[in-house]
Amino acid sequence: MHKKYLYNSEIVDEHNLPNGFESRGFLYADGFFETIRCINGSIPLFHLHYSRIVASSKAYRMDIPEWMEEGSLKSLLENLYVQSNLIADARIRLTIYRSGDGRFTPTSNEATAIASIEHVDGNGFELNDKGIAIGLYQDLAKTPSRISNFKNLHSQLYVQAGNYAAKQGLGDVLILNDFNQIIEATSSNIFLVLDGALHTPKLEAGPVGGVMRAAVINLALKLGNKVYECNLEAHELIKADEVFLTNALKGIQWVASYRTKRYFNKTSNMLLDEFNSALL
Repeated sequence: MHKKYLYNSEIVDEHNLPNGFESRGFLYADGFFETIRCINGSIPLFHLHYSRIVASSKAYRMDIPEWMEEGSLKSLLENLYVQSNLIADARIRLTIYRSGDGRFTPTSNEATAIASIEHVDGNGFELNDKGIAIGLYQDLAKTPSRISNFKNLHSQLYVQAGNYAAKQGLGDVLILNDFNQIIEATSSNIFLVLDGALHTPKLEAGPVGGVMRAAVINLALKLGNKVYECNLEAHELIKADEVFLTNALKGIQWVASYRTKRYFNKTSNMLLDEFNSALL
């Protein structure tokens, strides 16, 4: 069976996709993307994803076509899951880029979208059995800007950071901004637990405004936990009782160590249990 894709408003086979080498997404990285977890055919966090799609398109000054309205897009992605004959959980990569010709001055601002889907292991969001060892990536820094809170197609900083983590034998590394503040990991947001309160880098510092980051903040506040969106520096990793990472694909992943510091996972375990209970 041919692999299925969503191309604009239609489910198509691979041979019906446009020539990617001529797209503005390929030539100029002129766009953004979403990584979405589909759980047994449904997308539980879609509203948060769609809010970020709308914000991303405004930041990129792209026009969202009518077929890409929230209800229509959600139905199309769920139909992609069905037509792909998948079972259990899946990962959707939705790439949105500017259509039309032109070089650095585009001839159109209308958005084009392509989504791919693949099976992923697991049943919903599960806490990792073995905690992650993290380090710092300091070769390149991220500059906060109008588009730094979105998942931009230009991802070289994250690629270089991922390569560094692999060479160092680490599970992940933390990325800094121009002010030497911790802002995120290679594909996740970061939370520190200090005296029972959650601390996470503020959006103004430059991290991606993660879907699971927003969900965890909302849940923690609902449960009566204090949450501080603030500036964080590396020395605060030594003070933290717990550290965990969040993203829309894996949910919450607890960190076991940073250099010689070791962490617990009581809060991350509790939050994920509460989160999964709310999805039932």
